[in-house]
Amino acid sequence: MARAARAGLLSVRRSLGPARAAAAALLCTAAFGGAVAAPGAANGFIVKLRDAPEASPAAQARLQRVLAEAGIAGQARSLGGRAQHVGVGRRLAAAEAEALGRRIARHPEVEWVVPNEREQRLVVPGDPMFAASIASSGQWWLFPAGGSNANDIEDRRRGVPGVQSAWTVSTGSAQPVVAVLDTGITVHPELGARVLPGRDFVSTVEYANDGDGWDADPSDPGDWVTEAERSADPALFGDCEAVDSSWHGTVIAGMLAAGTDNGQGVAALDWRARVLPVRVAGKCGADVADIIAGMRWAAGLQVVDDRGRALPLNPSPARIVNISFGGSAPCNAAYQETIDELAAQGVIVTAAAGNGSAAVSRPANCRGVLGVAALNRDGFKASYSSFGPEVAIATVGGDPRLVGTWGLALGDDALLTLSNAGTRGPGAAGYGRTAGTSFAAPVAAGVASLMLAVNPTLSAAQLIAGLRASARPHVVSPKIPACSDAAPGRCICTTSTCGAGILDAAAALAYAADPAGYVPPARQPEVIDNADVDAAVALGADRPPHASPAPAQGDGGGGGALGAGWLAGLAAAVLGLSRRRPGSRARARAGAGR
Repeated sequence: MARAARAGLLSVRRSLGPARAAAAALLCTAAFGGAVAAPGAANGFIVKLRDAPEASPAAQARLQRVLAEAGIAGQARSLGGRAQHVGVGRRLAAAEAEALGRRIARHPEVEWVVPNEREQRLVVPGDPMFAASIASSGQWWLFPAGGSNANDIEDRRRGVPGVQSAWTVSTGSAQPVVAVLDTGITVHPELGARVLPGRDFVSTVEYANDGDGWDADPSDPGDWVTEAERSADPALFGDCEAVDSSWHGTVIAGMLAAGTDNGQGVAALDWRARVLPVRVAGKCGADVADIIAGMRWAAGLQVVDDRGRALPLNPSPARIVNISFGGSAPCNAAYQETIDELAAQGVIVTAAAGNGSAAVSRPANCRGVLGVAALNRDGFKASYSSFGPEVAIATVGGDPRLVGTWGLALGDDALLTLSNAGTRGPGAAGYGRTAGTSFAAPVAAGVASLMLAVNPTLSAAQLIAGLRASARPHVVSPKIPACSDAAPGRCICTTSTCGAGILDAAAALAYAADPAGYVPPARQPEVIDNADVDAAVALGADRPPHASPAPAQGDGGGGGALGAGWLAGLAAAVLGLSRRRPGSRARARAGAGR
């Protein structure tokens, strides 16, 4: 039996109709011919000429000539800098704005054109823990992307996906089902009807911790391991860490589908998503065979039990399968064949890259999987995140301040979502902060769910292509080293180490609205260079270099292991952060991605 170690440490308040959602999404599409952004309705354009002079009558006259040569009757007005507003005397519908914008952009003297659109208020859900306050940074990982080197670190969010900005296009749909292959789920008032009937696929009774093997109950009884168990039965528990229960599946379900705009607790990525809990992990992790059976059942495929009996088909097949467990070995034939089969059904698999600051874990290293690395809120790689060419995209996963040499200078408050207060069996439902690639993966899964809300016809390949094509460039820095075996901790990502770029939720929805016509925007990478970086670099390396290319952590089974020291450091960091909010309790091991 291949046994896993611990997990993969890896105001629009209504849904928009398809036509409105598609039109709204076009507001974020890329530049046409590198010169004009595709608009929705627009009040003319903002234009900059090549070698544009400062605002002057001569500059206006030059632009008037350009407009005349383009056959456009418009009036140029200086905006006080080098750009000018071109009004046409009326508000343009989206199609006409696009056509006229392209015509202006084709003139050789035009450097760029953008539509003069009307901006909307950001959608703010009525969940008290969402917003930042004096006592808490709130759910900063859902806030709009932004900030600069001049801002304090709490106001820099260059690595976040900007989900709040995407909510102006869509807050989600109940149609896509997201399967959470994990430790199961606990009762929480913020989940309720959002949770579909799932199944339990933990086959080894001693690890299942519920008295039986496969069954129709995906409840999480806890995955704690004691020193007494390790001593009494080293064959079963000797290679497991003695830890409290993680409630890992509940944490991920909360990120994806916690009740949102309901006046309590926290917000979720998708306000209407339905989650399918598929329990594949118990004590000590997950068996690969159980993970594969869970993947197939979640996708609506036939699965048979150990007696050869066919299980009832899943009545709510998932379009997205999230796996936050992983092992160190290369992708094997069993994983790859299952992933290919799911892709043929239109199902995308998102998987955590791993938390070993090393090679990418499986199944994130399998072909056709959306492998996700974790970023710090400022956009560089989180200290613990694994990296490598198999990563498809990167997004925030939390980067606690007590992890790595640079943590106090550059770390963040981790991700606030649902949790449970029990140390062994389930306790009181609650909230906590968590960190790990285990939690970067569901961020990407949640954005994919929003994409399906905009366009349910997207295939698995289109979902992956769209997330990659719409990504923002990785940040750069003159002082932080590039990710490598020599610099495996906090480091600067490239497309060869952390995927196509930084997940961008609003741009991904623009792709979803028009996959064939989407053109990525021309964007320059953000430069990370500030006093916090200076303070961190002065301390030496964030993590020591690898003596040789380091494997991902894990035993080759379903789960990727983290060392006890890493877990202890993260536990202290997360618990300390959770104390900022009275009554909250972070499950540190869950945050580590058990």
